[in-house]
Amino acid sequence: MNARQQLATGIDVFDTTLEEQKTLNSFYLREIGQPANYRESPGLSEYFFIEEIEDRWNAYEASRLGEQEYPTNAEDFQRWYNKLHRAHRKIVAPFFTRLAERSTLEELSFYIAMENEVDGRFDDVISLAQLGMTGDMKLALAENYWDEMGMGSLEEMHTVLFTASAEKLRKIAGLTSEKIQVPAAALKNGNLLLMYALRRKYHPRLLGTLAILEHTAPYRFAKTVHAMRRLGMPEDVIYYHDMHIQVDANHGKQLIERVLMTLAKDNPEIIPELCIGCLVRYNVAVDYYHSVEAEMDKIISQKEKEY
Repeated sequence: MNARQQLATGIDVFDTTLEEQKTLNSFYLREIGQPANYRESPGLSEYFFIEEIEDRWNAYEASRLGEQEYPTNAEDFQRWYNKLHRAHRKIVAPFFTRLAERSTLEELSFYIAMENEVDGRFDDVISLAQLGMTGDMKLALAENYWDEMGMGSLEEMHTVLFTASAEKLRKIAGLTSEKIQVPAAALKNGNLLLMYALRRKYHPRLLGTLAILEHTAPYRFAKTVHAMRRLGMPEDVIYYHDMHIQVDANHGKQLIERVLMTLAKDNPEIIPELCIGCLVRYNVAVDYYHSVEAEMDKIISQKEKEY
């Protein structure tokens, strides 16, 4: 009996393990590997095993949503989304208040290292999100993608800027790779985007996920910048994060107005899928911040033992 059947029959559905999330992450990175690594791309037979993990994971996330009454028209969807956005801000606020006002340099560096689990391939996710689109929706994603590409400047590409910022911060903090234990929730945070982007049946969910991710990003970046300035980080470490306060505010606005609302008006039958993408991202993000905070607590505990 597969995960979908388990959910339908009411049998308990269990979350994926850390090892399973590592397996998914490795597989997804092979799927979008560099041209020179074409020999490492997955074979057809491997997909059956991966699909079993994905089915179980999606069944688990569905079980957490419970019975839902989704909007049936664009106007109701707009209200539904705005309510979810407010709830998201409220539930993550304690974590980001801690990050901004009380985090140590090592804790901040650990958080940025975990963010790389998402940001490292975000430009590929945006490129995949455009597939099959037409008209202004495609332009909205294309503009987003061009921003990710540094508007044509290699030095300004967002992945390049982020990697440089994270590496310099880690050196300043003295955070070694041995201290960076990636929790399952952090892998899920990145894997969700990759799964939704690589499996076409989840295309509407990807768009919902991207909208709430980018719409909530300015708040996260503002708190991160506050922490960096409080801890005296150099401007070349702060630059990427500061830039995204404005950049992602625009991305979120465009995704909602030009993509989600257009789809909700023209194809109201897919509104539930947009909602599921938003809700699953909400739950996965909350789990992720809780897991990062737990690791930050371990960093503090270890420091206290050393003294």
